[in-house]
Amino acid sequence: MVESPVPNRTVTLTGAAVFAALAALLTLARAQVPFPPIPYLQIDFAEIPILMAFFLFGPVSACIAAVIQWIFLNVQGGDAPVGPMIKFMAEFSTIAGLWMGNAFYRRVSRYRISGKAALSVMLSTGVLLRVLVMTVANYVVLVYVAPLFLGVDYLGFARAALEQFTGWRFQSDEAVLVYTLVFTALYNVVNLLVAAVPAGFIVSPIAHSFKAMTSIDAWLARNLRSSN
Repeated sequence: MVESPVPNRTVTLTGAAVFAALAALLTLARAQVPFPPIPYLQIDFAEIPILMAFFLFGPVSACIAAVIQWIFLNVQGGDAPVGPMIKFMAEFSTIAGLWMGNAFYRRVSRYRISGKAALSVMLSTGVLLRVLVMTVANYVVLVYVAPLFLGVDYLGFARAALEQFTGWRFQSDEAVLVYTLVFTALYNVVNLLVAAVPAGFIVSPIAHSFKAMTSIDAWLARNLRSSN
């Protein structure tokens, strides 16, 4: 079988820039919805273009797009620098997890495995790494960064939101912290799926057109084919 050519540096950078611009537009449009248990957590549709860059151009392009978006968010202001850094860590850990899942699938798949199975492995590792990284990151922000350096009581806000949402009454800050991290982990799972599923559905039908325009297979299609 003749291998499809891989994207050169110019194609990779161009793809990153295009999808970073789309992510920036979605950010400006406030394409977000609050996560009901803890409303300061926002389910962010701006992650969709970042994952589209991953599926079409690969992890390098997606990481570059995430860096560009991080710079844009810092320049834009808002909750910089903590908010943009947390968002970047979420996106980077997701990209790394998806790539690790792809690499693991390619290593163990000695027999023909369906694309659905490969994507399931990738999503599983993406979810796992994102949750692990973001649990640690949110612990540091809630316990140290927010109260000591920013003067913000995110944990107090989380307590009020969780008590209103669940009807529970927490007896200690430690219990609030544990449940905040649990619901934050759930939020990260939901946010990843909200971004990854639409990105996959959008990329799938345009992959053929992408090859016709660039003579290059989409990164995900090329990797799945070469693993069989």
